[in-house]
Amino acid sequence: MTLIPKDWLPACSMKRVICHWTAGGYKATSLDRAHYHILIEDDGKLVRGTHSIADNVSTADGVYAAHTAKCNTGSIGVSVCCMAGAQASPFQPGPFPMTQKQWETMAKVVAELCLFYQIPVTPQTVLGHGEVETALGIPQHGKWDPMVLPWAPEMSRTQVGNLLRALVQRAMLGDEPPEQPSSATLSIEGKTFPVVMLNETATVAIRPLAEGLGWSIISAAGGQVKVNANGKMLTLASTLVGGKGHVACRDLANALELPIEWDAATRTITVG
Repeated sequence: MTLIPKDWLPACSMKRVICHWTAGGYKATSLDRAHYHILIEDDGKLVRGTHSIADNVSTADGVYAAHTAKCNTGSIGVSVCCMAGAQASPFQPGPFPMTQKQWETMAKVVAELCLFYQIPVTPQTVLGHGEVETALGIPQHGKWDPMVLPWAPEMSRTQVGNLLRALVQRAMLGDEPPEQPSSATLSIEGKTFPVVMLNETATVAIRPLAEGLGWSIISAAGGQVKVNANGKMLTLASTLVGGKGHVACRDLANALELPIEWDAATRTITVG
């Protein structure tokens, strides 16, 4: 089933798709519509921008969707409606964080655009606004959208961009997207740490956990990490998540011989 109405897709030649967030609320405003060709609201609903995609074949007449500084010619602008009040560092998603529904819908929309306009999926032709400066060499004055996932903020911007392109390619092939990571919190010894939940497993990054609790990492190799937890030696299976070594929260609780509980209301895992 296609998402984009046929009359939104004029016959013309386009070079790339650039993805954004509006830095506003969950609904498209008239100003948002003036800047992007297609917008995605919090429930996945598509909203058509004021300008036709064909308006960006050439920007010489000044009538086009101005979504990316000095990179609007031949560029389709797709944006999720979200992230008002967000800050990049330290990351704060604000009161309108991008939803997984928006993220997944954006990948499907981009896939349809790539198929219709025969745009190859590469880091130079399907990219986030926050990748433009690096990938195309065009300064973007610190833009970072939509390169941080509120449910997996530990992922690097490079990883997020690669994930977006992988999802687009899967959608082009008609494949269902893989399960996306979600976030939770681990509470242990009175301190909290971010948790990644994926494929029914909750994991926590071992290095910041050890540093936060005053533990020492003895070694980390061969899919195992050995930790001195204030005199108690632990050997835990580890896996890479977002480029960082993670251990399963359940394995951690078992090694410490402590109970583990899950609070669905607060999305908190308590060990001890």
